[in-house]
Amino acid sequence: MSNVFAIITEQILRKCGGEPICTHVGDVQICAIKKHPTYQTFRRQVHLNRKKLTASLRLWESVVTLAREGDEQEREKWLMIVLDLLTPYLEGWSKDLARKWHYEISDIRSAMIEGLLEAWSSTADGATSKKLRDTMMTRAFARARSLVDAGSSETCTDSVEFWISEGTHVGDSTLRASSIIDTGAVRDPDADERIRGERIGSLLQRMGAMDQANRLHGEIRDGCRNEAHAPTITPAQVGRSWVDGRNLYYRFSDLLPQYISFKEAANIVGFSESQASRRAGKGSLPFRVLWIGNSRVVSVKSLMHILGIQDSILHPDDVENGASHIVG
Repeated sequence: MSNVFAIITEQILRKCGGEPICTHVGDVQICAIKKHPTYQTFRRQVHLNRKKLTASLRLWESVVTLAREGDEQEREKWLMIVLDLLTPYLEGWSKDLARKWHYEISDIRSAMIEGLLEAWSSTADGATSKKLRDTMMTRAFARARSLVDAGSSETCTDSVEFWISEGTHVGDSTLRASSIIDTGAVRDPDADERIRGERIGSLLQRMGAMDQANRLHGEIRDGCRNEAHAPTITPAQVGRSWVDGRNLYYRFSDLLPQYISFKEAANIVGFSESQASRRAGKGSLPFRVLWIGNSRVVSVKSLMHILGIQDSILHPDDVENGASHIVG
């Protein structure tokens, strides 16, 4: 099984060897700066994740400039370096796609490289290097997902009703490419986040609560959320954040009110209000009671914890897919 990412790295190492590499003017001999790293050292210095690392972005900008403005032979070398600097961030995501969707990893990686090259060719020379980086990564993920989407024999959407309570399903509805369902992966202990989100979306739709969900999704997409409140995403979810341009994930509890009344909380755990009041006086209630003015309330998040309800991390696309799958 060929690894196109490794092939690119091997080609660059053959071109650059163990000699110092100049990212200032491209030629060590004529460069006024005397200190130059080897390619392996240079590659380790460039961190192109979404964190704002000024030094790394400057190195990236130098490589992009040389790839755009050097002579023909040099442009080819520096474009290969551009690809090689991006592939470490695609490595884990390609493995994740291959595992979840039972797709040939070499094909996924090839599609990602095609996406990187398409973005390079179609992005205007005037685009900033940071914008170019984000566009290339976005296109790489999109091409990989399109590849998996096209391989319908490897995926299945007909069995989604098995994962939705009461089995409500409309067979003709269309899901986004990001929502391909693989039944083999769903049965994995690490449940597929897309299935979980779609299941919640379908339940919200049947309960008539999708309007509230859509309002929250709009606020998140418009950047109205305090990002400090955004959930921490897993390495497998990083790729989606590259595609979206930012972290759009949220927690299920964000769809719910922060507090509910004492009476409602008591009924949920099977007590009458008077029984719950007596227990509160003895300190034997399973949940903590808060006072807001003259009213007793209970934190919804704490109640979810007591009841063993998972506060799932959701993506707006998945929740909306599940809702539209029910509506048709």
